[in-house]
Amino acid sequence: MAAMEELSSPFHRALAANRDRYNAQFRLARHRSRNLDANAFLKHLQDFVGPIVDAAGGDPVEVTDALVDLSFATNGRMSALLHKILLDQARFLAMEPRRVSVALANALHHLESQPDTRPTAWVSFLFHRSKLVDTVDAFLDLAAVAAWGFGLAALRESALAVAARLHPDLLWAITGSQDVEQVRADPWWTAYPKGLRVVRKLGAFRGFGGTFVRPPTVFLSRGLLHATDGENTWRVYADIHGGALRKTEHATPEVQSPTFTLSRDGVVSLNGESRALPQLAGASSWASFGNTLAVTTPWTHSITFVAQS
Repeated sequence: MAAMEELSSPFHRALAANRDRYNAQFRLARHRSRNLDANAFLKHLQDFVGPIVDAAGGDPVEVTDALVDLSFATNGRMSALLHKILLDQARFLAMEPRRVSVALANALHHLESQPDTRPTAWVSFLFHRSKLVDTVDAFLDLAAVAAWGFGLAALRESALAVAARLHPDLLWAITGSQDVEQVRADPWWTAYPKGLRVVRKLGAFRGFGGTFVRPPTVFLSRGLLHATDGENTWRVYADIHGGALRKTEHATPEVQSPTFTLSRDGVVSLNGESRALPQLAGASSWASFGNTLAVTTPWTHSITFVAQS
């Protein structure tokens, strides 16, 4: 790092003014990770960090500090998509460098590491819609609700907790509704109701890159949906935006008061509406809550969700 040429850009001035401190940080990081290459890390700073610092304005030292710390935390391995969103949102980064950089990096990491999410669409959405907000708090609220909307189903409750703070037009752009309570009441809400139908499948055989080693069963514990394959237990998250399985401690099944009925030959009924779904015949387990039915069978490693919406 000591060899970096001193230029006139805000990034290079910040780096030159704090060279000894950054070099000490690098030596410590190198001690912890022998794979950290000095030349590669220097190129990362020049190509990744420099343009963002220069675009951000504000205090270049604070912005550089935040991005250098983030770089050390990832051994200088950050995706092109993270570079884009930090560059796109440089004005918010300038306001609160650490808070914004860490929040965006964490959200993008989850979007990029979980199946059936849309990280590129999330970054694009924020590029266009963040122009409508002016504060870091408002921007991070928008980013959180949008992360849920682009596939992070596990964020549903936390996203809904802040969704009311969004401008109604922004909420509509993510959910199709301007009414938070409408979205909260129906996890499968759509502007074009389709009645009783299969709305999602979640999970797969571990041997093919999925989660379950054998066909799972589902149950409610403390009113929350769980799944087990006999070896491990997962908290199950699913709504119109996505699905996720989060490993948890063994949960105790509870006696449920089902809202649906499911016959042995796969006929599903709710509120006077019935639909034959032969793929659910001979179900090994099922659990229902509100307008959602989760079903497993002995022949698949997935959970099928049926909803009336």
